[in-house]
Amino acid sequence: RLLLELRTRLFDHLLTLSPEFYSERPTGELLSRLGTDLTVVQSALTRQIPGGIQALLRFVGTLVILLVLQTRLTLIALVVVPPVVLVAMYYGRRLERLSLEERDATADAGARSEETLAGIRTVQAFQQEESESHAYLDHLNRLLGIQFRNARVEGAFGGLVQFSAFSAFAIVLWYGGRLMLEGELSPGALTSFLLYTFSIAVSVGTLGALYAALREMRGASARIFEMLDTVPVVQDGSVRMQQCEGRLEIENLCFTYPGKSARPALNGLSLSVSPGETVGLVGPSGSGKSTIFNLLLRFYDPDSGSLRIDGHELRELRLADLRRQIAIVPQDIFLHSGSIAANLRFGNPGASDQELTAAAARAGAMEFIERLPDGLQTTVGQRGTRLSGGQRQRLAIARAFLRDPRILLLDEATSALDPDSEQIVSGALDDLMHGRTTIVIAHRLATARRADRILVLEDGQVVGGGTHDQLFESNALYARYWTLQSLQDLGDEE
Repeated sequence: RLLLELRTRLFDHLLTLSPEFYSERPTGELLSRLGTDLTVVQSALTRQIPGGIQALLRFVGTLVILLVLQTRLTLIALVVVPPVVLVAMYYGRRLERLSLEERDATADAGARSEETLAGIRTVQAFQQEESESHAYLDHLNRLLGIQFRNARVEGAFGGLVQFSAFSAFAIVLWYGGRLMLEGELSPGALTSFLLYTFSIAVSVGTLGALYAALREMRGASARIFEMLDTVPVVQDGSVRMQQCEGRLEIENLCFTYPGKSARPALNGLSLSVSPGETVGLVGPSGSGKSTIFNLLLRFYDPDSGSLRIDGHELRELRLADLRRQIAIVPQDIFLHSGSIAANLRFGNPGASDQELTAAAARAGAMEFIERLPDGLQTTVGQRGTRLSGGQRQRLAIARAFLRDPRILLLDEATSALDPDSEQIVSGALDDLMHGRTTIVIAHRLATARRADRILVLEDGQVVGGGTHDQLFESNALYARYWTLQSLQDLGDEE
């Protein structure tokens, strides 16, 4: 139960940490802490500690009996205890340090394997199987080296503890034999004393193994509690927001991604979006379009400036209330390996099957769902690999229908669709966007033309705004992009 609570608490805590944390930690490392580290703790709690408690009680009880039977012999037997304690302190520290190194090496190996298997198609396409195998083997060899050192330290420590325990037995046997020969101790008393001393020797050996296990557990649990002590960078606000009109105001916003180059992603950006308005964002890569989405969802907080929804600073709002008002259709669609129905219910966990069917139909997804063997209950595979890119994107749009948000964020939501599907989904998106505040990242400028207003971004600033015709006449960057894409489209048609 303790392990269940600890594992659950760790996983729940990981879910609260912002993307900044995950950009610095490989997924394999986090899986190692959820798996391997907790297994070490589990082994200590369920095996070593119960055995150690038994050994400790046996040691104390037997020691009391020995003191009553023969105080002088008992004190002689305990002469070896101080050296054992000193040895345990020395080796214990080394075991804890090696345990930390072993856990880190295990996490590194796990991270490498997780990344390789997640990108198996790319690995095989570029024929990098042998290279990845060697890289993984390097990680395992490093882990093996640490495990050998750990085994040597554990062996030396365990051997010294056992040697000390039975040395005490040998000393008692020698000194007790002398007392027996001198007539100060009967053979029966010596025999009983030796049996009790043997019990103490076994207990000391067990306690030594327990101490080693506890130091290893301390090394493993330190990594777990390091995670639990990690404070989310994005802190929850306290202001409730039950309803939202969808008015967005951004004023002099500055932001630089942590750990990246000093070049800011947003540099004094200002814009406003009225409730129900559709705004298209265009501009080169790195101009700040996706960063606006990240800040609106509070995956990050800005370095300076103001970001408001309906007059409320985003930092003040409860995260659950804020994100409940927003739906996003990204380019990189996340689907877990469950059924289509379970993935759609990301948008609305309480949705009925009828609501799922209606949302999928509006997104143009029922066309392919009906052809699947199990319909809405068909599993999609890890990250949706059993579906095409266009099918995954239509499921993401259906999820947004189920969400029924006041603010809609679209990252080129029709980019992966064929012309027929794009026509169907475009009509569905027009329906979805109606009456909602919508921000569209438009990599294809033809998509941006459908917006009420187009904003041109460059170097984290708004460098132009207006309709397509206005920008084509007044903004050189927009005109150049439009001309290049038009020429490309003509070339594709030829």
